[in-house]
Amino acid sequence: MKTFYDWQYIEMSVSELCDRVKDESFEGIYGIPRGGLIPAVMMSHELNIPLITSLNGMYDTKFLIVDDIADTGVTLEKYKKLEVCEYAKYATIDYHKQSVVEPDYWIGEKGDKWIVYPWETEDSEEIQDYLNEN
Repeated sequence: MKTFYDWQYIEMSVSELCDRVKDESFEGIYGIPRGGLIPAVMMSHELNIPLITSLNGMYDTKFLIVDDIADTGVTLEKYKKLEVCEYAKYATIDYHKQSVVEPDYWIGEKGDKWIVYPWETEDSEEIQDYLNEN
């Protein structure tokens, strides 16, 4: 079963994430391409923190990495293994307790539903992008 989020829910979730991270002293916000980029841009504007478009040169820097969801956690795990992300913290809109990585900040617990975010197509298949990689 699919659950469709609207922009109002995303705006509310991003604002709540911003409230949770506002006392941190991040030097930038990085959005994981596709799902994390839009919420990262929104957070960057709301918190007045620069959006990072590349992780090059971010060593010894405290920054926030944003994604839409920590479902299996495979994507977040890849970033956590990068040396450049040593001081990074992680934020997602949704979190699934099966994820191998629990974000530092998250809003909703996914459960067994398939979430379709407003930046996705309504006919998106219930499969993770990384499963299509060769």
